Amino acid sequence: MHLTWTPNASASALHAAQSICDYGDKLADARIAESIGKYALGLGQWIETSAPFDTARFWSLLVGHSAIIDSNTELAQTVVRKAAIRVGDKTAISQLAGLISDIEAAYNQLFPRFHEQLPLRAKPLQEYWLGFGPGLLAHLGRLTQKDLLVSEARVVLLQPILGGAGVAHIDQNLVRIEAVLTNPLVELPEVVRLAWLLSQLQLDLPIHSETIGSNLLSRLAPLAMLPPILAAAEVMELSKCDESVAELAIEQWHIPVPRDKQLHTEIVPVMMDWWETYLQTRPDWQTALQAFAKMLGIQ
Repeated sequence: MHLTWTPNASASALHAAQSICDYGDKLADARIAESIGKYALGLGQWIETSAPFDTARFWSLLVGHSAIIDSNTELAQTVVRKAAIRVGDKTAISQLAGLISDIEAAYNQLFPRFHEQLPLRAKPLQEYWLGFGPGLLAHLGRLTQKDLLVSEARVVLLQPILGGAGVAHIDQNLVRIEAVLTNPLVELPEVVRLAWLLSQLQLDLPIHSETIGSNLLSRLAPLAMLPPILAAAEVMELSKCDESVAELAIEQWHIPVPRDKQLHTEIVPVMMDWWETYLQTRPDWQTALQAFAKMLGIQ
């Protein structure tokens, strides 16, 4: 897998804004909330009002596209169109572009040397990936299917906001990840997180998810790829594939789970049982995802 590593200030700023809205009590640096908090909450409120039924998807579209679109007006146009917001387009685009610009301006004042510092911060993760990444992906392919892996992807490097975080943008073939200097968790090295993010990017191919649907896939993919990545990491002696580590990953990597399910009794045991069944029966991945959704009771 060929990776293109790209530090991105705009994506970092909007990632920070989403982190304030979703995980305000877990920020690694209080200055972040002080500097961009009011702008971030303003954007969050705008999203809640404009896209109340799928705010998570809107944030994903916004942060992901900010890494590849320089113009804030063009970014707003793209996201509003893809999110199918039912308000006056010109008004929505103008409002959104203004909110983005406010957040970027405040963020750039807080991190004026972003473009100098991020490449340096990224080196430990890049070096770790060179040492362990290809092996992790090779074992993942053996444990699942080789065609689950993309041939190339973009890794968008972010200023750390939560002391370690990442999101896979499946529809854009990119992942975003905070460039932390050290592993926040010994049990879950950042190289394993990165492999887990990258492992999700191929799941939108029809051969893997044609009968799943994009909304269900976005909820299934992070959970479905966790056991195989942990299993690959266990082979590499980087982590373990058991319920305790899986729970830790879900909690610390902010993996979304159904709100009506208990993590310790209804999510993790079911997930690990599903993985053991997969290893024994080896169905195609689309069938495996369908079975996983049925076992979890989500649709």
